[in-house]
Amino acid sequence: MKTNPFKFGTIVEGSFFTDREEESERLSSFIQGENHLIMISPGRYGKTSLIMKVLGESGRKYLFLDLQLVLSADDMAAQLLKRVYRIYPVQKLKNYIKSFRIIPVVTMNPVTGQAEVSFKSESDGMAPLEDVLDLIEKIAGKEKGKMVVVFDEFQEIFRFGNELDRFLRSVMQGHRRINYIFLGSSESMIRGIFEKKSSPFYRFGSIMVLEKISRPKFMDFLQMKFKNITGNFKELSERILDITGCHPYYTQQLAFTVWENLNRGKYSADLPEKAAGEIVRSHDNDYERIWNSLNKTDMSVLAGMSASTLSPLSDEFSNTFGTGPVSTVFSVIQRLAKKGLLVKEETGYTIDDPFFRRWIIHRRQI
Repeated sequence: MKTNPFKFGTIVEGSFFTDREEESERLSSFIQGENHLIMISPGRYGKTSLIMKVLGESGRKYLFLDLQLVLSADDMAAQLLKRVYRIYPVQKLKNYIKSFRIIPVVTMNPVTGQAEVSFKSESDGMAPLEDVLDLIEKIAGKEKGKMVVVFDEFQEIFRFGNELDRFLRSVMQGHRRINYIFLGSSESMIRGIFEKKSSPFYRFGSIMVLEKISRPKFMDFLQMKFKNITGNFKELSERILDITGCHPYYTQQLAFTVWENLNRGKYSADLPEKAAGEIVRSHDNDYERIWNSLNKTDMSVLAGMSASTLSPLSDEFSNTFGTGPVSTVFSVIQRLAKKGLLVKEETGYTIDDPFFRRWIIHRRQI
């Protein structure tokens, strides 16, 4: 049985990875240099897969922490130290840990063989976090190249306290053996952290914006994969990209579903449409939950954007869909963008998930 050549929902690597040659070269250059890097892109554009690919090829030691899963500054320290233990043996770190102001509780998981770390303290979490970050700087000094520390969804630090950004900057600015990479899917928040003059992290590193994969390059990738299973690879690839708008995640998802259906049956011109409908139905409960969490104005704006190519900030859009003043719609757009439902592109804002857009259209036609 043939193996589906498309992958989504997890880190994409190897033959599943699509293009990004230019971005890979730029990232490699940053990692080999002295500067810190800030990468901005909407969710599911593949920034994590790209970073992991480049780091894997660099041969450098690195730590990766997704701040969406972190509970507090104290927990951030524990999660970082846990990742340090994945690289270095317990005995090698023993003398460093002795100097910590608060000694962590470290236990070895007998099943996974990995260390579980926690800080049992009444502190505000700053002392453990400072000690762990300084530990990384010290052990990085023993390496040939700099250590790379990646914080995904860095805007999440504001959940742990209003002063954590100031504290982190004060610690990180003294480090000389670490390249910090900050990833973020909320462009407005990330730009606020690194471009606002009053922010502690103002101009802390170079900003790189990860865009969608270009249509010609995505076409080449899709055709190469479909060529092994059908002679209609060009038509399939064109229609898939028409539906997904070249969104990296949703293109892989739709291509995966089309390939599965093609492998089980015969080609038909409407195969991508059927596969898209299959995806929409499989996420019906998720989309309904999202829809019911919105207020009436949010719903009106999304319904209008699903049915029309008009700019939601135009008077014509407001008159057609009854969304109210432009100032109100602008506030709605900003809120929906923060939720990840809308994404800003060169031509304006659009609904991020093409299958959610189809779900809205379908539900309003029932």
